[in-house]
Amino acid sequence: MKRLLALALVCASPLAWAADATQVLKSLGDAGRALKTMKAIFVETKVSVLLDETSEAHGEVALAVPGRFRWDYKAPQPGVMLVKDGQFARYVPQSKQVFRGPAKGEADLLVGFGPGAAGLGNKYDVSLVGEERVGDAAAYVLDLKTRKGQAGLFSAIRLWVDKARFIPVQTRLTEPTGDHTTVRFEQVVINGPLGARAFDLTLPKGVVEVK
Repeated sequence: MKRLLALALVCASPLAWAADATQVLKSLGDAGRALKTMKAIFVETKVSVLLDETSEAHGEVALAVPGRFRWDYKAPQPGVMLVKDGQFARYVPQSKQVFRGPAKGEADLLVGFGPGAAGLGNKYDVSLVGEERVGDAAAYVLDLKTRKGQAGLFSAIRLWVDKARFIPVQTRLTEPTGDHTTVRFEQVVINGPLGARAFDLTLPKGVVEVK
């Protein structure tokens, strides 16, 4: 009888349901709908399979719903990537250039954050492949494969979802070539204040615009 009771308690545990990809995706969507702003420190690792090269960059990222986000790269080379009002801008201080154009797949770098998380199951086939630790966070690991008929820049996305907060703590975006970019998020603040000009791009004199 005691064994049956113990088994029943385990099955009723709040964590038991989370072993199902659908439930993890639902909780990720619920957290996304509640998100208005996000800011974090990021570490970005890019791997080129063909060239057998790995590079790492880090900085700060900010997001505001709807559709505004900014990546401030601090090292090894400073720079800014900004999406606002459907437009993309990338400022490269070393060459004194800013590249502008319509926003395309840049939002995938923040897949799983914001209201769009609720629709991931419509665009991707999602599977839960395990659990891992990312820094101090225990995380569910989701694999996302683009459904037939859906457009996407990446052949696969792996998403590490914080088991406590149901926000991404790491993403890996794999291109059809096999090259992939992994972004780890640290010190994530949800719905905190952002500066009034957080998504303004102020450029020094002499910067050349490239479209």
